[in-house]
Amino acid sequence: MSFWHVTKWVGLVIMVLVLAVTLARLFSGPEDAWVRDASGKWVAHGHPAGPPPAEDYRPPATERVLPLVVLVIAVAGLAAALLLSGRAPASREGLERNLRFYGALSLVSGALAVATAAALAATLAQGFCCGPGAEPLSNQSLFVILTAAGFAALLGLLALHAQVTKKVLEAHYDLKRTAALLQDTVERLAESLPKPTPP
Repeated sequence: MSFWHVTKWVGLVIMVLVLAVTLARLFSGPEDAWVRDASGKWVAHGHPAGPPPAEDYRPPATERVLPLVVLVIAVAGLAAALLLSGRAPASREGLERNLRFYGALSLVSGALAVATAAALAATLAQGFCCGPGAEPLSNQSLFVILTAAGFAALLGLLALHAQVTKKVLEAHYDLKRTAALLQDTVERLAESLPKPTPP
């Protein structure tokens, strides 16, 4: 197994772990809030500022759907990385595998960046920190917001890097194909020329 192949898989595992920790922290909710226990009663988690919500309270759709969407995208990305994993481009098949791998990595990283940014924007739009009657941001809340924004930016950069790498590999593939065609044409031309006769 080549160094490149091992490094790529280690990087993928690190990315998945960072993603899991970030998503767990981002969607776990604030530290000081009311949460439902197993029997459906509201229990204080930390020191919530207000009274518990009504018994029939349901969280907004964004709090229920966005974590699931991000999880599905992450699992799909991991599956795509496993199925389309790139290898060193020693052959035409290796090059095509790398094109598929970097294409999938670019697509999944870009989708995760957009999903993370959308989740952050939806959370902020619901008045998490800036709405009417919202309390000033604590250091912990600011840290979570900046971490999510940084994570979205990092995923966006990863998507850009994978897309550029894919384009470079496509150019390499086209160059190799053109060189092979040129060599074939030169060989055919050399065969078609009349052979010089000795004097």
